[in-house]
Amino acid sequence: MKTLNIVVTENCELCDKGIRKLNILRYFFKIQEVDVQNGYQEYLLRVPVVLYKDKILDEGIISKIKILRNYIKYP
Repeated sequence: MKTLNIVVTENCELCDKGIRKLNILRYFFKIQEVDVQNGYQEYLLRVPVVLYKDKILDEGIISKIKILRNYIKYP
């Protein structure tokens, strides 16, 4: 199963909403939450950020449609 990483930070309401939106995608992807302090500091001001193979699929206000649309661009 393919893995999507969602880069989040503590006390981030937008991150919590993004994680809830990704729940439906758990049927197709393994969703892994990654703290921004664990090597993802470049995304500190952009969280939440959804990554697939280090490619940004979506950031900020997460959209499932945008994630899937961008996912098909990266084989």
